[in-house]
Amino acid sequence: MHRPWLSRIPGHAARVPARALSRAVVAAAAACAIAGATALAAAPALADAPPPAVVDSGSGWSVTQAAGGYTVTVTPATPLPTVDDVPEIVADGTVLGPADESADGSLTLATMDPAVATAKDITWQWSSGSAASGGQATPALSPRAFVSKPATAPAPLSPATAYGRPSGAFTAQAPDPAATGPVSYVTADYNFGSQAIALANIGGVRGEVQGRIYLPESAGPHPLVIFMHGRHSTCYNATTLASANIWPCPAGDAEIPSYAGYDGAGDALASDGYVVVSVGANAINANDNQHAPDDGAVARGQLILDTLTWLKQADQGKPVSFDDAATSQTVTLDEALAGTGISASSLVGTMNFSDIGIMGHSRGGEGAATAAALNSGLAHPWGIKSVFLLAPIDFTRTTVPDVVTTTLLPYCDGDVSDQQGQHFYADSRDADTDYVLRSDEWVMGTDHDFYNYYWTPPFPGASDDWTAGRQSATDPVCGLNAPNQPRLTATQQFAVGTAYLAGFFKMTLGGQQKYLPMFDGAGAEPSSVASFADVRTVAQQPSYARDDITSFASGDGTAATGSATATVCADQANRTIPLALPPCATGLTNQQVPYWTPANYAPNVPLNQMTHLTWTDGTGGLTVAVPAKDRNVSEDSELTVNMSPDASVPLGSGTDMTLTVTDGAGRSYGTLLSKLNQWTVTRMPSSTSTLLGKIVLQQAHLPTAALKAAKLNLKDIASVTFTAAAGADGLSSGGVYLQDLDFDYQALGTTSVYNRPTVNVASVNVQEATGPSTDEVAVYLDEPSDVPVTTYLSVIGSATGNVGLAMAPVTFAKGQTCQVVQVPVAGDSTTPSATPTTAFKIAVSDPSNAVLGTGDFGTITVAANAVTAGATAPADGVQGDACAELARLSHPGTLSVKPSGKVTTGSTVTVTGKGYRAGEAVSLTLAGAAAGSALASATGTVSFQLTIPATQPPGKATISATGAGSQFTSTGAITVK
Repeated sequence: MHRPWLSRIPGHAARVPARALSRAVVAAAAACAIAGATALAAAPALADAPPPAVVDSGSGWSVTQAAGGYTVTVTPATPLPTVDDVPEIVADGTVLGPADESADGSLTLATMDPAVATAKDITWQWSSGSAASGGQATPALSPRAFVSKPATAPAPLSPATAYGRPSGAFTAQAPDPAATGPVSYVTADYNFGSQAIALANIGGVRGEVQGRIYLPESAGPHPLVIFMHGRHSTCYNATTLASANIWPCPAGDAEIPSYAGYDGAGDALASDGYVVVSVGANAINANDNQHAPDDGAVARGQLILDTLTWLKQADQGKPVSFDDAATSQTVTLDEALAGTGISASSLVGTMNFSDIGIMGHSRGGEGAATAAALNSGLAHPWGIKSVFLLAPIDFTRTTVPDVVTTTLLPYCDGDVSDQQGQHFYADSRDADTDYVLRSDEWVMGTDHDFYNYYWTPPFPGASDDWTAGRQSATDPVCGLNAPNQPRLTATQQFAVGTAYLAGFFKMTLGGQQKYLPMFDGAGAEPSSVASFADVRTVAQQPSYARDDITSFASGDGTAATGSATATVCADQANRTIPLALPPCATGLTNQQVPYWTPANYAPNVPLNQMTHLTWTDGTGGLTVAVPAKDRNVSEDSELTVNMSPDASVPLGSGTDMTLTVTDGAGRSYGTLLSKLNQWTVTRMPSSTSTLLGKIVLQQAHLPTAALKAAKLNLKDIASVTFTAAAGADGLSSGGVYLQDLDFDYQALGTTSVYNRPTVNVASVNVQEATGPSTDEVAVYLDEPSDVPVTTYLSVIGSATGNVGLAMAPVTFAKGQTCQVVQVPVAGDSTTPSATPTTAFKIAVSDPSNAVLGTGDFGTITVAANAVTAGATAPADGVQGDACAELARLSHPGTLSVKPSGKVTTGSTVTVTGKGYRAGEAVSLTLAGAAAGSALASATGTVSFQLTIPATQPPGKATISATGAGSQFTSTGAITVK
């Protein structure tokens, strides 16, 4: 049956800053009784012996002893190109984890893996698995040729070269959403300055408030669409055309205006009555890998929300201005729009903030998803109704509930070549009960960059990301110079992006249902691109519009027949942590299995459970019993199932299956799945490239009208059976993956943007032990939930599971707000450390019934006991319950002062505080100046003898005491005569 509305408690707590608790959370955290702390799963247990005290090194790399482990540094032979991928460090062929980029170009990683102390070779690679080379080329060509939109219409691509699609597949067409509409509009670039706003969660960096507005001249308010570009070079030299990733652009360099690269969609939407604002994010691009723990996800997401804030002020006619740190000038909105033909008054009353859509490209895609998640965590969310994710990255497994979402995945993506953005669809479809349409759009023959024409040659800094030092230009599937050229031209690809972006927002914000067949799985393609585009859609209808027969994530209700074996599986093989289920894929690269490719900061978090069905002869099959509550499908228009051949099916071949539906009276209807959608039983295009031959689920649609015509009783459908059938190759054995068997009808759904709890992790300071130890991390919600919440904690930095690449599931019962996770930490306090402290990155991911908050990343900072000469280390003391310590941070203690009353300079008072860790160093300040330190007792009490300095001015002065490990602070006051 269709799912009921999710019950919610009315009223919402106010939001709080990152890594801080609201009062409701503090109270709940202090009161929560943890029956048993969650233990972090890890592969081999910590060794009893301390790690060897050695310094390892080789050509271009070194390993130094660090507090609690090691620091690995790799210096690439040449500077890293600016791509959306992330570098990771590899020791003797084993991935240690994502690296931090330093300003000097070196890559560093803190790890507790003792294997690095004796490694023979340490290097780096892109996290998607591509070679450690390539990026955006710098062609010695004039930029003028591609500064404006392509003026010529895309040339048709012969059906014979479109990956072998039969010509009949081109008949389903939708109206052209890219066509110019009836509304006149103005395009204007605004610029408040290159350092006009403090960016979130990126080390104090300030960024530009700059972009492009497409403003209809008809009466408003109009639906509002925000675009955000991804990570690309920021500047180019006007003489040499060499590109760079630096911000602001130095003298002699010109900005690469990535925000202006989506004019096709901007024009199509504005001419139909939509306000479009494309946001510049070059400052984030130049600083994310060096300064943001999440590589800029929160910075990008918050920049989108901040843009909505100033746009609403402008819409209401309120003054808008920003202080640009680059020029020390305050820039008003009229000044930011100077010379554009519009002014601040032009924006008044033009935008409808109840109808907002967001598009993000590449890292901007993760930014758009993060904006939607952060919005759900606001006490008063913006009216965001839809999100379009264009070739996105997904480093942290963010879920996006409550908004209509589509993800466009280019098959020939040479940058995000593992198509990790597919996880947005997969994770969100599982995470929450909501009422919106979700879809994946696989676009064949397109690369990562050409959707933005400023990322397309010959503009400086642009290249074909497939061939830029990574893959062959003559690859028969994705090479630009391939025979018969199945790749789309740059102009064709730009046209596809324009049509699908425009159609999506006209459908989701403008209610233009004629574009629904482009996104609901029906397979319709816009008339402007249907002659050459090959777009393959997988959709999940809103929960109220479908009956879920089985997700194939368990064996319940299914039975293998004949020679078949049905195995529930998940993930890619060779994960660090042993899997609860057998792996779905073995012997393939991460790029070939986008459903199971591990996320950078959640590499061992389980994903995409499905059923792997294999058979050895024509008797093999699988029968699914329809649950009694779902047997009436008379209101549904179709049966859908997602399927892909497995790796045993030869590349370029297929393995057909017969789909049979039977009612309660035994009447049945059967058809070959190849007749419903040949791609469900045919391997995806392949070549010698290990990026291709991908396992990608496609969707078959069987109209219930066919069942009715066969005299089946639609009110009593009893079973659905999949039986092996000889494919075109005549193979008698084979295998497929199965997911999501539903009866449904097509619908856009209903958005209901409301406040959801946010999931966060608290940073923690611990003392290095003489050997392996167990410390605690607090994972918390910023407000109680009226339904259970699940998430995962990952700790980054070790391939052997000593700490990083370790993972723990975390579950919050109804009303619970804090959970303790136990983390094994390596240590050897008798070995000198090169640094007094070492920070190991931790992250939460993949939440259900909640969203990630601004505190989704944190650190475990280990303080050394023994350090090299000249270095000092704080005493962090004995850690207490992590949730209790977190709760105390929002309730400062009170310092007692004796003698009380007024004191004179030169006199001594005794200052006492309670609530600290046993043995931690506590620092005292008087009026903000350091005034001494002391160690807390075994009971957490600390006492200072404070002599009032002669320079202390008369009057009241604040004293404060802060623990080095707990960060707990107590305050008091003295009055100086």
